[in-house]
Amino acid sequence: MTRQRTVSAILLLIAALLPMTPAAAAEPMHPVFEADSDLFELVGRIKDGRMTLTLDRWANNEPVSNARIEIESNGRALVAAAQADGTYIIDAAPFAAPATYPLTITITAGDESDLLAADLLVSTDAAPSSSTMNADGRFGAIFAGALALIAAVSFLVMRRRRNHGESA
Repeated sequence: MTRQRTVSAILLLIAALLPMTPAAAAEPMHPVFEADSDLFELVGRIKDGRMTLTLDRWANNEPVSNARIEIESNGRALVAAAQADGTYIIDAAPFAAPATYPLTITITAGDESDLLAADLLVSTDAAPSSSTMNADGRFGAIFAGALALIAAVSFLVMRRRRNHGESA
């Protein structure tokens, strides 16, 4: 076997042994809700302590800017702040604890207004635990060590074969 074929075989072996985990599985799930009516569609996502809201017209999916969005949950009313990119932001601190939050949403856009309802589920699985991350880190170190060992043994075998081939 030529050196190039040996290297190719090693690379194929390494590729076959790599974990086939989707990239999305590494990212924690973020709490999301959707609410819609005949007029509007609202999607909210909590990430990094903020709830980002996207408001569209239900009929044509056209973004709605300069609307007033008020979300009421557990006796607290929060008003969203409009952003330059067309989204709206609310501080997500009231939704930090794992629970199902019933939401009553009032939307006013020009002379149109609507009342929507949704449930926001914030689970304990929303962020990876440190023990999971540590286990993944240990697996990566063990895997890297095994690959290094395979590469070293392959190099020594190739060198030994080449030396025996030259002396014969």
